[in-house]
This record gives sequence, structure tokens and C-alpha cells, in this order.
Amino acid sequence: MPIMSSTPPRLLAAFLLATPTALSAQSSGLDLNYGYWWHGTGAVSLTAHYHGRLVGPVAYGLGLVHLRSFTEPENVRQTGGELSLALGRTQRGPYLVGAAGLLMGHTSGEITALWSAGAGWTVSPLHFLSLGLEGRYQVEDMQIHGFWRLHPDDLRGFTLAGRVAVRFGGRAERPASSDELRTPEFEPPSAMTETGTLATDGAVPDEPARLRTMVVATALEAMGTPYRWGGNDSNGFDCSGLIQYAYGEHGLILPRTSRDQARTGMAIDRDVRLLLPGDLLGFSVEGAGVTHVGLYVGDGMFIHSASDGVRLSSLTAGDTGNRWWRQRWVTARRVVN
Repeated sequence: MPIMSSTPPRLLAAFLLATPTALSAQSSGLDLNYGYWWHGTGAVSLTAHYHGRLVGPVAYGLGLVHLRSFTEPENVRQTGGELSLALGRTQRGPYLVGAAGLLMGHTSGEITALWSAGAGWTVSPLHFLSLGLEGRYQVEDMQIHGFWRLHPDDLRGFTLAGRVAVRFGGRAERPASSDELRTPEFEPPSAMTETGTLATDGAVPDEPARLRTMVVATALEAMGTPYRWGGNDSNGFDCSGLIQYAYGEHGLILPRTSRDQARTGMAIDRDVRLLLPGDLLGFSVEGAGVTHVGLYVGDGMFIHSASDGVRLSSLTAGDTGNRWWRQRWVTARRVVN
């Protein structure tokens, strides 16, 4: 028999409000799916999720599900919660997804189980927005016999839904304070001589070194400037806008996009020991290819414009945030050679 309304509603509330606090999301956001479920008389499906990165290519989603089945003599409405796992779901390309949840009937109070599995495809017209199409095979276990077997009374069929997702950004890193920039771990002025050139072992000509130093200094002056998509001035920068601005102030015009900037200049090995201040770093944060860029400033540090504004991050071994950037570092280019 179905579980009736005597089931404590707190169980459903706990499912909806539970948050995997032990998980550290590398990116997060909200998504909305609207689709149709072909099962007998059919049903409209509406889901809203908070989503984040779990580990590697695996993401999780936690949210609400609403079903409206077209049965006689009246429409049946059910609402509940769902936990989903997706493999390879980024802002672009294909992915796999599976989900399980609980639903409660609006009039009957009956609790049923819902599970599904399928695949989808997303595109990203804007850096914070992705659109997609998702198909799943979905089963509603009317008597909660268990997720491992089907029952003749179960409702099952194919669901096709459109998906809109808004992304909040990558892993949040605390911006470095002005006091931290003066610590032994990172002291940009120590890399310069009294004449304003980069202190080197003589292997690098003075003029290119001076130019690289000036580019880095210009970028550092923008510390704390807010992130602004498409921005390339003091009102706000996106990642490639900051790089274009820093070089452009000294007469070097770089391409506008991250992907194109990552083809500029001469390729060098991805080894921090080989980097010079002013080298351009490319990262693959979402999808394939370079989707984020930064400017190396020395001592294993790079400056970039992320979701919380222009800040410094590190490529050297250390905390989890540093490892996250190092794992996504895919290219290094020397613009001034």
C-alpha cells in the first residue's frame, strides 16, 4: 500500500533542505527544467535545482520537482525533492545525469519515489548562462518497492525537457589583502631594480624585462576592481579584458577573447620555474580549451579577474584553491620575448 499522509512531513522537508556541506563546490548556480513526461496520460514536469561541482567531472543538484499528470477525473499534482548527479555537465557539450527523489500528492498526501537517468547537451551564449536540452527515462515507484526493480503499477516513460542554468562562478578564493602582498611569500617590488627594470641573471635583455615589469605593475594597480563581463577599463574587467588593458597601456594590442589571447606570443612549458613576470597563463575552467586567462607576476603568483574581482592566486603547492587552479592550467605564452 502507498505510504499515506500519516508519514511525518518532516522527512520530506529534511530531504529538501539537506545540503551536502562536506562537499566543496568548484562552481555553483541555479537551473530550471521544463518538460513533458510521456507515461499513459502524460505529465508536465518542472524542476528547479541548486547545482555545484562535487569532484572532478561530477556535479550534484539538489532541488524541487513538480509534476502535473493529466488523469481523469481531475489533474493530479505532486511536489517533492530530488537529488541528482551529473557526469561531464559543464557550460558546453554533452553530459550524463541520474536522479532520485520523493514526491507527495497535493490531495492524497501519498508519498511516491521518483528516479530517472539520461543525457543532455548544453550551450553557453553568455559566461554565466547556459541553455540545454535534456532527455531521461523516468520511473515513479507508486508503492516504493525499491529503486532496484520495477512493478506493474509504476509509471514509466521518456521525459524531454528544456534547461536554463545560471552560474554563480568558480571556486571562491579570498582576495589577497594589501598587507598580504607585502609578505615574503609575494613582494612584487622585490623583483625590480632601482631603475625600474626586472632583476634578472642577465639572460633577458633589459628593455623587454622593463616592458614586462610595467605591464605587471599596471595589472597590479587594478587589484580589487570588480568583475564586469566584457569590461576592459577601470569600471570593471573580465579576465581577458584585464590582460588586454595591462598590455594595451604600454602599446601592445592583444586579441579580446581568452581563447585568442592564449594563441598570442610564444608557447613555453607549463613550469612555474620557467615563467617570467608578464607571461600569459591560460586555464580550462569550463568545457574544452582555454576559457580563463591570467598574468604571471612572479613568486608563483598570477593576477586575474574572477567572479569576485581582480585578485591574486597561486600556482604553487598549497591549499585546495591553489591546486584547483594548477589542475586547470593548460598553457603559458610569452608575449614579450
